[in-house]
Amino acid sequence: MAKKTNKVEAERFLAMLLQYSRDGHFNHIIFSVRLNRNPAYTRQVMNVDLKRISKKYGNDERSYVSMTAEEASQILALINRLKEAMFANSAEKIVWESDLLARHEQEFGYHQIRERDQYDNLEFELLL
Repeated sequence: MAKKTNKVEAERFLAMLLQYSRDGHFNHIIFSVRLNRNPAYTRQVMNVDLKRISKKYGNDERSYVSMTAEEASQILALINRLKEAMFANSAEKIVWESDLLARHEQEFGYHQIRERDQYDNLEFELLL
């Protein structure tokens, strides 16, 4: 019997991630979707890392979450919709409005680190 994967609620996840990164003074959120080549199984894994480059608060880098790409599909779709809206308006930053945010809106930039390759690996970052 196949297990049904639990998908993460995209808006709530992104709101919590943006709030946590803002409270911790992180200015880079790095998303990495890579193929995990474990001999027992092959699947894509999404890792989210937070990075801070700051003279005032110091430099720091930490892992926020790791999940399968299937579980993160709604998160990636939401970020893709925001990215498309940004490119459609020829803007350098995305303004995301949500009642889930304490500020009700958050502005952040999108930067592609690596394009999709033959294994469908992808890497990008959100700049706060």
